[in-house]
Amino acid sequence: MNKFLSGRLQMFIVVISSLFVMMLFTACQGLAIPGTNSTNGTNGSLTITGQVQSVNASAHSATLSINGQQQVTVNGLTDQEVSSLQSQLNKTFSIQVTQAGTNTYTISANTNPQENNNATPGVTSNTPTNTNNGVNEPGTIDFMGTVQSVSNGSITVGMPDGQGLPMSIVNGQTDLGDLNGALPSVGQSVKVTATANPTDGSFTVSKLDIPKPDETQDQNTVKYQGVTTSGVGTDNKLNFKVGNKSFSYPIGTGAELKDFNFNAQSIGSGFTVKAKVMFNGTTGTAVSVDNANS
Repeated sequence: MNKFLSGRLQMFIVVISSLFVMMLFTACQGLAIPGTNSTNGTNGSLTITGQVQSVNASAHSATLSINGQQQVTVNGLTDQEVSSLQSQLNKTFSIQVTQAGTNTYTISANTNPQENNNATPGVTSNTPTNTNNGVNEPGTIDFMGTVQSVSNGSITVGMPDGQGLPMSIVNGQTDLGDLNGALPSVGQSVKVTATANPTDGSFTVSKLDIPKPDETQDQNTVKYQGVTTSGVGTDNKLNFKVGNKSFSYPIGTGAELKDFNFNAQSIGSGFTVKAKVMFNGTTGTAVSVDNANS
């Protein structure tokens, strides 16, 4: 009888121990950083956005806090990057990285930490995805074009790529500038500033003007302010969204990128950028990209 009870007790202990190990393993898996998932693993480029907590000069690393809940370490910083971050404690930065281990990352080659105080903390993949992500992003579009249709409350103006941009005209929000309160005619050239509506992603005309003679040289140029939907990869394409519209343009050779140390691949996901795009026919190329928060 004693042997029988002893055997049952040993079996009970083994079962309880196994359950404890399984629970511990599951709990450890649940400690994922917000914005990551198990498919990231150690492969692919990521962008970490968080508040700089500390900088270890001797280890060439920095510790970032994500939402005050999780701390991650980024290794591989240069002396210049270490020196720069030491004076930026408690500020929010975005850094392109590859994962090296649990909560440990290595900064991607030829990239630099970018101050990004308006960005949402987290970890995002830089793998280009469908840029129509269903999220309405704040921003503006400035361009010149021809009026395709117009009424008391709306207007559609053709953009250099041949697409018409429908916009609302709202009393008290739309400045009609040189038009002296009158609406333009179909076929008339106008200069437009369109602002994205945060609720539904549609556009409202903030300013509507008649182009001046010396501005006609910019008729093939569009200036966007929007939010990047992925980091710039080896394809050198800038993917971003304004309102409910997604855009993707190659970054031209020699493009002005001073806010990103002239390195396109320092532009990560979730950055608020100002992009100047020049069109040749219906094909656009980004000739400058600025960090709208700098």
